[in-house]
Amino acid sequence: MESTIKHDIGLLDFLRGYSALLVFFHHAAILGGGPGILSGQIGQEAVNAFMLAFGFLIYFQCSISKQYNHLESFSGIKIFYIRRFFRIAPAYYFCLVIALLLSHNLGIFRESIADSLPHTATAMDRYYIADPVKSFIMHATFIFGILPSWSFSTPLPDWSLSLEMQFYILFPVLFFILRRNFLFYLLVVLIVMFAIRITLKQINVDFPMPSFIPLKFHNFAAGMSLAYLMINKYFSIYYKMSILALSVIFLLVGNSTPMIALVFLFGYWWLCFGMAKSGILTRSLKVIFEHSSSKFLSEISYPVYIVHLIFMIPFFSVALEKGQLKPHVWLILAITLFSFIALISLLIYRFIEIPGIKYGKLLISKIEPTKPRRT
Repeated sequence: MESTIKHDIGLLDFLRGYSALLVFFHHAAILGGGPGILSGQIGQEAVNAFMLAFGFLIYFQCSISKQYNHLESFSGIKIFYIRRFFRIAPAYYFCLVIALLLSHNLGIFRESIADSLPHTATAMDRYYIADPVKSFIMHATFIFGILPSWSFSTPLPDWSLSLEMQFYILFPVLFFILRRNFLFYLLVVLIVMFAIRITLKQINVDFPMPSFIPLKFHNFAAGMSLAYLMINKYFSIYYKMSILALSVIFLLVGNSTPMIALVFLFGYWWLCFGMAKSGILTRSLKVIFEHSSSKFLSEISYPVYIVHLIFMIPFFSVALEKGQLKPHVWLILAITLFSFIALISLLIYRFIEIPGIKYGKLLISKIEPTKPRRT
């Protein structure tokens, strides 16, 4: 997973970095027999936190960056899509090829884990892939997420990447209408998304993972609301409270726990009030959010997220060969594995992700700007 602002807002660095860390330890708890508190809903909520961060970052970036022309020109929209694609695709394609080449072996290791931890048994069709070429095409185009049978079909946790791409595809339209009347059109879009979600349930269309944008749009919308409220601080208190209430209601209804609603409310307080204060509490929080560890974890958060299962599955398969792990042994192994994954992720970030971003910027430099349309 990734962002468009380079460490300008410490809270967002903290949120992205430590969400990736939570996803890692969530999967380590499942695959290695770790603490139950980590193998529950915390992994899903960490991914929801990513979505909230993306919603904020994308809306904020497009609001303040002159390069995008507020997405009111063809060149601005083209630049937006190029930047998003070359931010995500290079590292994903690299990991996707490796995962498809090793999928059968990963399947054997995954079955070995299920033998030691029967409660972790899972469907194996995403490991024993019948047509790897077709699978690569479906995933490289990111369309797999809108098809239930493909939404969870590789060893990678890539279902959320299709979700992210769907959000980016819709975003120029969303940005256009939200700039006209944010509260009204946010309500309309949220209702439409939930109507689609309810309809899918009624006609028994089941996504193994929530990879279709109507299923998770409320998290992105909450992030956009945070950005809007941060940028537009001088609206009436009633208007701002209406946006807050709308976002919280849909977060509570759409998610299985109130965790993201609480993160959203804290984010509003921090971004609009807290980080400008100078009290002991706010200074302490600022030190935490702006610490070098937050920046480092934020930089490698996307590679950590996309690559870790390729190594984690065989690692815990071998570790469990002599039986289930004691809690302290699991913790030592999980920390050791994360240290290795962090190193691999740093290499991916520097030698694949950054060159991909630079190539995207090279393409953007060749685009002639067009004047925004007047409405």
